[in-house]
Amino acid sequence: MKARTIPLAAALGAVVFFSLLYLLPPFSLAENKMIYDTFLRFRPKRERADNIVFLDVDDQAIAQVGVFPWPRSVMAEGLLRLKEYRARTAIFDIEYIDKSPTQVDEVYLKEGLARDYNRRFSEIGVNMADVLNAISAGYIPPGEASAYTEDINALIAAERDALFGETMGITRDNDRFLGEAAALYGSAWGTLNLQDEFALEGEQALRRLVAEERFSWPVAAAPGVTGGNSADILPPIPLFMDALEGAGFTNVVIDPDGVRRRIFLTRKVKDHWYLQLAFAPLMRSMGNPGLELRKNKLIIKRPGEKDTVIPLDGDGAMMLDWPVETYEKSFTHISFAEFSSLELYQSHIEEYLENFVYSGLGAFPGLAREASPVIALFEEAAEAKAQAVSECSDEAFGRYIALRDEGLSRTGEFLAYAPLYIAGETERLREALRAEAALAESLSEEIQYCTTLLEYLDTEYGALLEIHGRLQNTLEGKLCIIGRVDTGTTDIGVNPFHGKYVNVGTHAVVLDTVLSGSFIAPLPVLWSVLFSLLLVPLVILSGGSLKPGLRLVFGLGAAFLLPLLSFALFVFKGYFLGPLGPALAMAAAVVIRETFAFVGTEQEKQFIRKAFSTYLSGDVVREILADPAKLQLGGTKRHMSAIFTDIKGFSTISEKLDPEELVFLLNDYLSAMSATVLDQRGTIDKYEGDAIIAFFGAPLELEDHARRACMSAIAMKRVERELNARYRENGSSPGPLLTRIGINTGSMVVGNMGTRQKMDYTIMGNAVNIAARLEGVNKQYGTWILASEDTVKEAGGGIVSRRLDRVEVVGITAPVRLYEILETAENAPPEMLAQVELFHRALDLFEGREWSAAENAFEEAANLAPGDAPSELYRRRCREYRENPPPDGWDGIARLSQK
Repeated sequence: MKARTIPLAAALGAVVFFSLLYLLPPFSLAENKMIYDTFLRFRPKRERADNIVFLDVDDQAIAQVGVFPWPRSVMAEGLLRLKEYRARTAIFDIEYIDKSPTQVDEVYLKEGLARDYNRRFSEIGVNMADVLNAISAGYIPPGEASAYTEDINALIAAERDALFGETMGITRDNDRFLGEAAALYGSAWGTLNLQDEFALEGEQALRRLVAEERFSWPVAAAPGVTGGNSADILPPIPLFMDALEGAGFTNVVIDPDGVRRRIFLTRKVKDHWYLQLAFAPLMRSMGNPGLELRKNKLIIKRPGEKDTVIPLDGDGAMMLDWPVETYEKSFTHISFAEFSSLELYQSHIEEYLENFVYSGLGAFPGLAREASPVIALFEEAAEAKAQAVSECSDEAFGRYIALRDEGLSRTGEFLAYAPLYIAGETERLREALRAEAALAESLSEEIQYCTTLLEYLDTEYGALLEIHGRLQNTLEGKLCIIGRVDTGTTDIGVNPFHGKYVNVGTHAVVLDTVLSGSFIAPLPVLWSVLFSLLLVPLVILSGGSLKPGLRLVFGLGAAFLLPLLSFALFVFKGYFLGPLGPALAMAAAVVIRETFAFVGTEQEKQFIRKAFSTYLSGDVVREILADPAKLQLGGTKRHMSAIFTDIKGFSTISEKLDPEELVFLLNDYLSAMSATVLDQRGTIDKYEGDAIIAFFGAPLELEDHARRACMSAIAMKRVERELNARYRENGSSPGPLLTRIGINTGSMVVGNMGTRQKMDYTIMGNAVNIAARLEGVNKQYGTWILASEDTVKEAGGGIVSRRLDRVEVVGITAPVRLYEILETAENAPPEMLAQVELFHRALDLFEGREWSAAENAFEEAANLAPGDAPSELYRRRCREYRENPPPDGWDGIARLSQK
């Protein structure tokens, strides 16, 4: 009966224990990090959605524009390009929650203003030249020339007024322009920012009313589904918000380890539901289907079609099916620099054509004659574009595209005509000017200028057409996601595959996961518990009749197969059944069963377990049980580190407590402090009242025993602060428990001392005594952790310590250099490091007998850390030594008379 009872109890106990661990967030986090992320890497490869395009605001795009932050006109122009290329949707992962200040449009100032000046003056020049040529040719009699004065003045006035209006455009309202462009495009989606901590006020609070009307979604939520606890929601500025087709929230879920594995698709704010930024336009593209939210699923319901069921985790978030590739290698990417290049090339083409008009006034009037109508087309196109934006007119926008395209087509014809015309005119003019050397040289310069200008025009015209064609083929019908990816962005996160992944990529993964139906269904923890409850006892009992070796292989093999079963379920069906609890429960049950099986025959292991289980960490005990040869009975000399602790004024505290309260308090304190030793694989020697004696380096050798001792001491002070906060809250202790700690490293004798009936695994030796003395020396320096120089040197980097005196402690004549252990390097605040550096400089002055300078330096150190006892101690010494200097043979050693 006992033979079956013990294995069954072991199986059930292991199942209960590891099932309860699922209640602890670190356990679930470990399962995600070790198991889920690994499984995700082996998901079957598939084609990712091909209708998603990233418009990257990257380093190239920022360099192309030349300023950052960009004027919002840049994005407005981009929206107009998306409309031209018939992109389905523009999803902005860029927040426009604040109005942009009225400022100079540096892009227009840099590229557009000069072009407009050239164009306007060119128009005046051409008309003036036409009149003068007509007079010169006799078409207009000199006596009638004055009749054209009024027309010329009117032309100049019109061009002046137009130029003034264009110049005033330098300070145009780019927020309005962005809103007008978004309205004209008609399918732009902006951001909503969930406010988790507090409700908004003022104008921003009023925006929520618009968001509730325009951006909320009718989600049918099952009873008990809360949808989060956000206090408010912040939409974009009204000028942009009013022009949007919709908006979605950008807030994401970050697991405790900093990894983004899941995302909420719906959130609730003040009785209104909102959708995630990428999910919202996707639902609109599906025809605004109904959404039904249940505890573990979100159902998309479309009339006449099969429901789409999106599995959710226990908190209501969808697991993301991340691509293994980097951001740059997943999905399609277009640099926003492509759009800026189009604007730049268009501007240059118009500028080159205007220059041909100027040049045509001289030797090549045919160039002016051919270029002028093209310029007029571009000007008319610009007017149609402005009308389309200001009036939100698709008709005007269509006219703009038609006029611009005709202008580009005519530019191509000009490029075909111009070289032939220049060549023909050049031959004729050179023949006519053969005897005029100066005019011939001037003609050569004009030919060279026109030829070079023609090369520029041809190059940029070809580049414009190439980019234009590529973008048109790439963007038509696509879901476009716009976001910053430049090296200056801070919007970078971590996913299961990459330590740095631009967060805008999350939106494409949301779209791809839903569009492909490649969902991952995280099964509730209860499934793992039931899996353990059914399988672990079955395996343990069914293997009971096997020989010990086969039984062990059978049990551990089953523990290994459990993750494989979970892996197969994940890869082939998309279900994630957490295998860590069941596998560990199986392994633990096997270990417990085999441990009991060997109890009667493994006397040496029984002795080790009995001797060490009370003062060794669990992993040390397991290593010794696996290899008993690591433990040498009796005493042995070993290089180790010892640690002594004691509570300041504990006698006074204990007098105020009755025995039961005192025992409870002391046990709670010692348990927490001992855990820091065991966490660092140390060994508890003994407890003496409120004091702890421990060591590092036995029974298992630890090369970094000095560092572990220091880390344990630092952890003790952290635990002490947590305990005192709790004791202060519940009144367990009449006063704070403040621990003094001494650490030393050196040769010690360690081993089992006594008899088999009564023994003690302990340490002894001079190095041990020094550790005990250093604990008491804290009282004289006002410190809490003192270590010897040997300990600090062997601990190496990573520990922040402060050098103090060389001392002769009571009973030990060899001087010991004291170091105060303060903190780990990674957790040390900058002011602590600065104070330590200043203190060391002061100590050097002190040991060099420069009392006044040392006192001033110690005072500075004290100012950086008010109440710092060592700084005050040395200041007093400096004053004493300044008045009564020590003898010439002073060696700086402090000879202590108290323990």
